[in-house]
Amino acid sequence: MSAEKNITRKDVAEKAGVSVSVVSRVLNNSGYVDKEKKKKIIKIAEQLGYIPNPIAMALQTRRTYQIIFFCNDLTGAYYNQMYHGMAKTAKERGYHLLLQKDYDFESVKKILADGIIFPTEKVAQDYAETVGKNYRLPTVTISFDPSAIFAKPMPSVVIENQKIINASIDYLIQKGHKKIGMLFPFDYGYANSRYKAWKERMKMESIFLGGGVETNYEHYIINCGKPEEENKKKDYRYLGPYQSESEGFVYYDLFKVGYEAANLYKSSKYKATALICFNDDLAQGFIAGLQAIGLRVPEDISVMGIDGIFTRNHFKPKLTTMSIYPERCRSINRYAGREKI
Repeated sequence: MSAEKNITRKDVAEKAGVSVSVVSRVLNNSGYVDKEKKKKIIKIAEQLGYIPNPIAMALQTRRTYQIIFFCNDLTGAYYNQMYHGMAKTAKERGYHLLLQKDYDFESVKKILADGIIFPTEKVAQDYAETVGKNYRLPTVTISFDPSAIFAKPMPSVVIENQKIINASIDYLIQKGHKKIGMLFPFDYGYANSRYKAWKERMKMESIFLGGGVETNYEHYIINCGKPEEENKKKDYRYLGPYQSESEGFVYYDLFKVGYEAANLYKSSKYKATALICFNDDLAQGFIAGLQAIGLRVPEDISVMGIDGIFTRNHFKPKLTTMSIYPERCRSINRYAGREKI
């Protein structure tokens, strides 16, 4: 019994009565072909069961239709949601998103791909200073710090933290809050960027804008990543390591950090009436911790997250959060729906 013959572009061309180059233009979606002729060729290719050879197509088009996404932690809802959003968008455009869960940048030399996406400017910088120095592949990074400088110029999708924090503080001031604090897990990267944005706005609010917020606003900070001695100097509270391990896999357990931060808030000399959390995972953990020690949200303290992750709808009360996604970046998701600001 003979093996089933692989259908080639030549077979499609003969059946359609056109040249192979015309079939290639249609199947590669490149160059002009009459609309009706294009429909006919596609229909014949489907009828014959033509399956394109990805390696051959890559050689012909100089495209692999694959993009690498470096991200070592999808346990948090934020990066999980980001990954699935990018994968969906890539698929709609005929691309595949390849997830690289370790930062072995040498691996990009062994993978056929058209480009790389990095989750933060820190990962992008590490790549640019190593493999990226001599390996030419289009790159783009999600950036939380517009001032980040790379070894080579790199396109960035910038998260505008100052606008996010300003909108969050505006909302809380409208609700009558004057003691507005911030909870964040570490003091570098985009956590530090959000903290600086909060500090800048609170400084402006207390000195120049006459918004009525407390002038000693730094008393209402809970920084979980500061060394203990430095915390004491500035009245910071420290929780210790924020990494957890399960079956050898290390991940950032920000829900746990938020949960433990509730006790620090309860024992604090200075108590904010509203706390903006670095992200939604931290905020949800903080609310759960508050509930565990008998404090109510929002009756005893208002809690606000940032990111707009999907899990906010699974908690009671539903999390008030500032969404950073383009289609929702001007709205706050509240207990009973959505409120424009």
